[in-house]
Amino acid sequence: MVAYTTELPLRSELDAAHAEAMAHFSNPGTWWTGSERLAMVDEVRRARTFKQLPPWQVPVKQVSSIDGAHTLPAAAVDAVWRLTNHPGTLTSDWYQSIAERGLQPLAYVELVSLVSQANCVDRFADALCLERMPLPEPIAGEPSREVPEGVEVRLHWVPTDDVGGPNVWRALSGVPAELAARSRLSTPHYLEGKAVFGDVVSDRFSLQRVQIELIAGRTSKLNECFY
Repeated sequence: MVAYTTELPLRSELDAAHAEAMAHFSNPGTWWTGSERLAMVDEVRRARTFKQLPPWQVPVKQVSSIDGAHTLPAAAVDAVWRLTNHPGTLTSDWYQSIAERGLQPLAYVELVSLVSQANCVDRFADALCLERMPLPEPIAGEPSREVPEGVEVRLHWVPTDDVGGPNVWRALSGVPAELAARSRLSTPHYLEGKAVFGDVVSDRFSLQRVQIELIAGRTSKLNECFY
């Protein structure tokens, strides 16, 4: 699979991971259809166009191009915009307000995963002045709505499974397919999950691990990541 047409020396596994992510968006998920999932990716792109919109302004009321016939419920659109442009403003009260507007907790988890992946793919292209990949056609079918045994609210706002690893892994564990998709995308950018704590000295992609972590830490700060 090839995602980008460029003379830049992109690693093949990175190019393939982005193409695979786009294909993944188009398939029915656990809680959303393929059409709804692609609509989320489209909203990520629209949100970036209006990134100066303050977090307290609801996009469905402020942006004329969002109409009442939207594929997604208004609560989902608002969540996509807040996660894309103002992730540092998320609070427990905000999450509860989204849930009270009808966004089921595990459907929200899937949305969070899709938004983070879409932002990764698009911002990579933007940073290198590459053309963003076009959205594929949605794949027909219904969401599986499968819930792993043992999923419940523990330390997070959302229900999680009883899995090991850091909280960034556990946060998506209530929707295993999205946790796996996030991992497939993050590995060529960063490290395999099993290597995060097991190898802090080797080189990877011409960078030392300490250099990778310095870039990751600085990026997290600029993105207002409170993890």
